[in-house]
Amino acid sequence: MASSSVTMAAVTSMNGLNFPESHNAVTRRLSTPAPFLPSIQSRRVPFVSGFFGDSWKFQNYSRVALAEPPASRFVAAMAGRASVGVENEVLEPVTGIKFLKTTIAPGASKELVLVGAGVRDKKIAFLKVKVYAVGLYVEPSVASSLEAWKAKAASELEKDESFFKAIIDSPVEKSLRIVLARDIEGAQFWGALDEALAPRLKAAGAGVAGEKALVAFGDVFKNRPLTDRTVIFLTWTQPSTLHISVSTDGASPSPPDASIESGALLSCLYDVYLGKDPVSPAAKAAIAKGIFLGA
Repeated sequence: MASSSVTMAAVTSMNGLNFPESHNAVTRRLSTPAPFLPSIQSRRVPFVSGFFGDSWKFQNYSRVALAEPPASRFVAAMAGRASVGVENEVLEPVTGIKFLKTTIAPGASKELVLVGAGVRDKKIAFLKVKVYAVGLYVEPSVASSLEAWKAKAASELEKDESFFKAIIDSPVEKSLRIVLARDIEGAQFWGALDEALAPRLKAAGAGVAGEKALVAFGDVFKNRPLTDRTVIFLTWTQPSTLHISVSTDGASPSPPDASIESGALLSCLYDVYLGKDPVSPAAKAAIAKGIFLGA
């Protein structure tokens, strides 16, 4: 495979930022549409350590997928509906994070439609911590690649790996929108994603080119804190460009922080969320429910 061509935006180096002592005690910061995070002074919380901390105040929640559907013939009605604050928004009920029904993701040239979203959690000491919500946006024309599955029920689609592979392989623009549900370090976020990506790239035979693309991907997140409600877009434009955009505190999407050419990296990245062992089963289930109108 040809070496990956990487175009990286400058990433501001910052001090590390620990997590808050409770999920509810969040100090709101000013949002900015700039592509770089402002300098933030670290705040030490002595009892917190490890990937998401050894000590947390947890909240009970159920693994509910997505709520009310976008008003598009392509996007389906979801099975379990939750209240929507604004008509053009959908609530992910576990995290309380809202998703616009349509968006133009950074780097994309077309308006994309939300087809499903769910929570990404992390198990710590037999309890599950909400880390972020993730939603998939696609071009409505993806439906033409999925005709063979249109008559199937959502319960069947959820178990059909060939269906999700068809979404991954469909030659349309698509984007994963990730919204953090708590403060974490960029290195910690990347460490978890790298753990899922590296073995997939190795299995795909991506070789040195895949390794270089993975390093470039990680450089966007290392040495920068990611605050609660930070928005990350991972956008796939055809044929093989990954655009990475990071905006703080739910700000409007910023221009891409980096653009990486690697078809292998993109296929493996989307397999992390849509493949056999997804990091967010709730999001995958929501996509199965939401992909076809009336499914």
